[in-house]
Amino acid sequence: MLELDKYEFARHEKYIFYCASAAAAAVASYLYYKNIIFALLILPFIKRIEGYVTNSIIEKRRMDYLVQFKDLLFMIATSVGAGRSMKDAIGESIPTLEQIYGEKGILIVEIKKVFERIDVGRENDVAVLYEMALASKLEDVIDYVTVYSICKTTGANLILALNRAASIIMDKITIEREIEELVIRKKKEGIVIFVMPTLVVLFLNMCAPDYIDPLYTTLQGRIVMTIVIVGNIAVYGIIQKIVRVEI
Repeated sequence: MLELDKYEFARHEKYIFYCASAAAAAVASYLYYKNIIFALLILPFIKRIEGYVTNSIIEKRRMDYLVQFKDLLFMIATSVGAGRSMKDAIGESIPTLEQIYGEKGILIVEIKKVFERIDVGRENDVAVLYEMALASKLEDVIDYVTVYSICKTTGANLILALNRAASIIMDKITIEREIEELVIRKKKEGIVIFVMPTLVVLFLNMCAPDYIDPLYTTLQGRIVMTIVIVGNIAVYGIIQKIVRVEI
């Protein structure tokens, strides 16, 4: 089952990442120092940058998973309310999810595996769903499967319990999604702040190269440029911490 808290670059993704990093470092080095040799300064930080990109991908996959899970809950609640079993409810939801998110949707791939193991492999549905939930490490998924397991074990009103659990979880995911959209907007504003000094330096190089020339030809100028780069990165890091919100 898919573990959402882990992600490894494929070979072509690593190639793209390192090429993009090298290109960005070379451009920044030339723009701030008029010498691409300073691009080598990125080497000690390349693993940290890779970790940051990896965490961003993990967070995006997590949000995609939750959004698709919210739709899955609605479909399962409808099917179970109509008298279908959990296996049939999952099977009936797959074509609809594929139409919305495509065959390679992050949750759809997992749900197909779950359905195949329950339908073809004749495995216990609770055990398979628990395995999927624990691998995801998402509280909402684990809670829903726990409710289903308790109801099936104790003989409680399955339809009522699943509908109520689905309603609460869907509301939480909706709120979380709205907060995430606000955070994304603030992150974009942070990117604008991060890019702005570079645009100013580029503009001065194009429109007033003589005015900015001392920054490239004197030791004091290079120190100023270095302070600009370090300060810019520090401000961006602070912005990212400020907009980090957990529910």
